[in-house]
Amino acid sequence: MSLHDSYKTAEAVAEGFRSFSNLLPEHDTEITSLVVDLFSISLFLKGLEGMARNRAYRYRLSAIHPDLELVRASLNYTLEDVLDFFDDLESRRGDPSEAYKQLWVEICAHFMEESQESLSTRLAKYKSFLRDLSETMKGEATDTRLMASLRSNLKGLLVHQDSRLAPRLGSMSLSSPSSSSSSSSSSNGSNADPGSPVNARRPRGRRSYERARPSHSSPQSPTSTSSATFSDIPPSVPSAPDSPTTSTTATSQSMDSTPVSDHWARRVFLDEHPMTPIPYVGESSKCLGEVKGNVKGWLHDEGFEELFQLAFSGDSDLRVCFYLREDDHRVRIVCKSRRTSRSSDYSCLPLNLLEIVRIGSCLQICRRRRGGSELVLWANLKFSTIEPLRSQDSGRPVERIRDYELDDEEEHFGGQIVDDDFLHALRVYRDNVSGAVRLQASVHKGEMKRMPVWTAFITEHIGSRGWIRRVDTKTILLRDLRRVIFTFPSYNPPRTPKGEHILKFTNKSDAQGFMDTIAELAHL
Repeated sequence: MSLHDSYKTAEAVAEGFRSFSNLLPEHDTEITSLVVDLFSISLFLKGLEGMARNRAYRYRLSAIHPDLELVRASLNYTLEDVLDFFDDLESRRGDPSEAYKQLWVEICAHFMEESQESLSTRLAKYKSFLRDLSETMKGEATDTRLMASLRSNLKGLLVHQDSRLAPRLGSMSLSSPSSSSSSSSSSNGSNADPGSPVNARRPRGRRSYERARPSHSSPQSPTSTSSATFSDIPPSVPSAPDSPTTSTTATSQSMDSTPVSDHWARRVFLDEHPMTPIPYVGESSKCLGEVKGNVKGWLHDEGFEELFQLAFSGDSDLRVCFYLREDDHRVRIVCKSRRTSRSSDYSCLPLNLLEIVRIGSCLQICRRRRGGSELVLWANLKFSTIEPLRSQDSGRPVERIRDYELDDEEEHFGGQIVDDDFLHALRVYRDNVSGAVRLQASVHKGEMKRMPVWTAFITEHIGSRGWIRRVDTKTILLRDLRRVIFTFPSYNPPRTPKGEHILKFTNKSDAQGFMDTIAELAHL
């Protein structure tokens, strides 16, 4: 979200609170204070945006950029929380005054519970910090001690907000909580010691080369479409649920460790890493799906928990959320677009009914129709990492899917590796638009064939001397490989005592072909 989007959202929230004053005169003073602070925050953001474009001030932008991103990220979470509360007004019946009063109590309780301080206090801190950043941009003196205190407070708040609502768009995970796949420079203390010998890993029973889709942890209802044949028409929300109601009550806002809170998908967008830009080509982000009512309530009642949400800047202020039901690994994708300052439109579909088509820098999420022979555009997004979630659905296996390779990404190599006692297909892809190069290991045989297990971008490494070496006819070592691991808690990427990553090919011709491919790509 840009500064423009942030100050526009702040103004929308301010306008929303104005309607509270008329119906809650007993809280008029506090509500008016919130409105004033929100408009002040908007003015500071507008001023900073203007100075960032002005040659007289632009050179100071790099000095405040980390702090500006800190306050903006936390502010966006806070504003989105308030807007979510505003959305609830439409579903409330009865006396408007009582509805607003109850909502006001819930808003106050939410922020007090989240950070042990009121929304008013939080907004005052945002405003004070933004004022100091504005003064810094102008070259004026600021209270460094106060700024340090505010910075520390906002960092702590943002850590909590990140863990509760998951990632901000624009970065990708480099590790899995259950693997030792991070590079040797990783700061994750829970990873295995890179110096540990490969053959000293924890003992385990023999496993088949063939992976199996996660099984149900609860029986299916006779009316569930999970056990039915493929339907061209996706079940609607909430009138046609695809499985029985469960007793799951945890939400993505919980800080406790649960299968959903520890899910790999929540971590895919957390870590920062080198990125290769893609020229912007295509339409803005938007959702064309049918608008449904009470989507969030239905998902909660059916036992779905929010995995993460991604924000897409633009006129629609689009957000895309993923919801998982742990019992059967079913996943729903939800598009949320802002309709007014106090309400949003929601569209929801099962993830395994969708395919992806790449158009320039956009990914078009399409609904399958006529047995998969026809695709209908559902949403247009700049987005990645969807095949693994879809493939793990134990209710309805995905078949005849055509989007395992996306347009403009070309396969340069394919071979077989034995990867932590599993037989995987290893492929090397190069994006023809950006020049980015990545490795991908996927399931090679069985019902989950072609499902991605991990991927790693190697663009920055392929030309580095000593990054790759061949130690025997079938074994290649990579000095650094920052994998995004999509699933399988038992998966433990093999490494040497020095922390190098092992690629064990099933035949020497594949090993040689891989070496030749990397050498060729390094000179493109």
